Amino acid sequence: MTIANRYAKALFELVVEQDQLDSTFEELKQLRDVFQTNDNLAYLLTSVELSLQEKQSILKILTDGATPVVKNLIMMVFDYGRMDDMVAIIDEFERRYDSKKKRVHADVVTAVKLDATQKDQLSQTLAKKIDANEIMLSEQVDPSILGGVIIHANNETWDGSLSSKIEQIRRLLVK
Repeated sequence: MTIANRYAKALFELVVEQDQLDSTFEELKQLRDVFQTNDNLAYLLTSVELSLQEKQSILKILTDGATPVVKNLIMMVFDYGRMDDMVAIIDEFERRYDSKKKRVHADVVTAVKLDATQKDQLSQTLAKKIDANEIMLSEQVDPSILGGVIIHANNETWDGSLSSKIEQIRRLLVK
């Protein structure tokens, strides 16, 4: 089990027990955004470039307004010199959150940009197909597929693109 997995598992079990799962997840997403938009933050908190006092000033900013459980996570990860694992810990927490909430991330490729109604219909159809409560769509436009949709979710791919259908017909004609 990885470091991130151990931290995430412990935190996840704690917040589920305390009925704080959703609020903690929202807080962790904001924390992850801070680390992702400040590339060298984790490095600075683990390196010798900053003094302990400077690091504590940064930690104070990170923990200011945080719930006790997230504040404890930040401090514990800092104390053990694992700040470079923080994003991975949050990613692993999100994986557990998704599993518990039956939330699935799906990559969708279409020839043209989908409107809100089309996205909703696609999400609902996919949710029924894979027994999910919520679908998190990540959309990409690729005109080369000509039409239709390609979906990657739950380690599966559904290719309903016009270009692949044309290729199938072409193969049948060659036989």
